[in-house]
Amino acid sequence: MESNHDKLLALVHYVIWRAGHREGFGATKLNKVLWFSDARHYERHGKSITGTSYVRQKHGPVPRRILAVTEVLEKAGLIRVGIDQHFSKEMTRFVTDIRPDTSMFTDEELSIVDWWTRHIDEDHTAGSISELSHDYTWEIAGMGEDIPLYAVLASRIRAPRGKELEWAKAEAERLGLS
Repeated sequence: MESNHDKLLALVHYVIWRAGHREGFGATKLNKVLWFSDARHYERHGKSITGTSYVRQKHGPVPRRILAVTEVLEKAGLIRVGIDQHFSKEMTRFVTDIRPDTSMFTDEELSIVDWWTRHIDEDHTAGSISELSHDYTWEIAGMGEDIPLYAVLASRIRAPRGKELEWAKAEAERLGLS
């Protein structure tokens, strides 16, 4: 997968601009917005928004270069990085007052990112969204290994139901398998 470093930088800046100021929105939620946005875009279009690789970490998929990206953004003066106390735990927090350049993104890409940012911020704690990201896609890689993005397609497999289930049962009976 071809990585677009500038696009990843811009997307991290954008997500921080959208939600970094919100209570409880730290590194874990940032990483989950990036993961779920890239994964859902991949499901629809066969490519992620950023082209970055993700690695399996304890709390779920993380962009391989996230530390380098946040360091570049901080050194450029585009974001501030700090540590906050949140429910008696330390949380790495990113904030910005500088509007990001979104010209390299399509409206659909930004719509996907906005949805995941809102959903993760409003409906999840860092713990609950981490747990949600511990799916088949995350499980197939060893700790610290790359997670192949195409694995998100396998996690969509489900048991048949409704008319699909009726057809499968009838077909199994017809073939003498039931």
